[in-house]
Amino acid sequence: MEAPLILAIETSGKTGGIALFRESLLGEIALFSKESYSNIIFKSLPFLEKILGFSLDELNYYAIDIGPGSFTGLRIGLSILKGLCLVYPKPVITVSSLEILATNFISYSENIVSLVDAYSKEVFLASYRWENFHLKTLLSPKCIPLKDLPLYINAPSLFVSETLGKWKDFLKENLKDFFIEPIFPPNLSAGLVAKLAYIKLKQGIAEIKDAEKILPLYLKPSEAERKSGLRVT
Repeated sequence: MEAPLILAIETSGKTGGIALFRESLLGEIALFSKESYSNIIFKSLPFLEKILGFSLDELNYYAIDIGPGSFTGLRIGLSILKGLCLVYPKPVITVSSLEILATNFISYSENIVSLVDAYSKEVFLASYRWENFHLKTLLSPKCIPLKDLPLYINAPSLFVSETLGKWKDFLKENLKDFFIEPIFPPNLSAGLVAKLAYIKLKQGIAEIKDAEKILPLYLKPSEAERKSGLRVT
């Protein structure tokens, strides 16, 4: 049986993008633009179809990063996904941005701490370890004050983030030898979204959902929600 064809969408980090994956990465378009991600991704899809010689109706799955990350970016990504599913309905594999950061270092066998900027002196945090290509969760995703981060670290760990430089001095000072800096800067990319989705699919642990039922993994209220007194549950 032929391996599944996956179209991945990434809009939660510094760049947006789409990627096509079947056992390995077939093609990817990374985007950094002042134009709305939704407009530029929809414009990029025909180009990706043409150069890779596929049609959207051939897809088996979509994969998407549901966060945590940019509130606006996450909403745009889900809007794109739901728009595509209206015309080409397929099941969706969801992954988190914290997992994707760890997927940059799939061959690393020790603890990995993933961080995403939550602003207001807070961070989104999770900890993982790769064991025989299974991503084991050591600490589930949460939003914490940056000052409390050392309380969650009890072993030498590789710290991965698109904005690690923002906290590097703090981490070095407070974690000492428990802080390990990566040899290259990780990123959030559609190609990694697809790769992680495929790994989970092969292992039978993929979270597969209908597009209309997917919600972003916010972990904290948006600014508008905080002003209105709403809470994330």
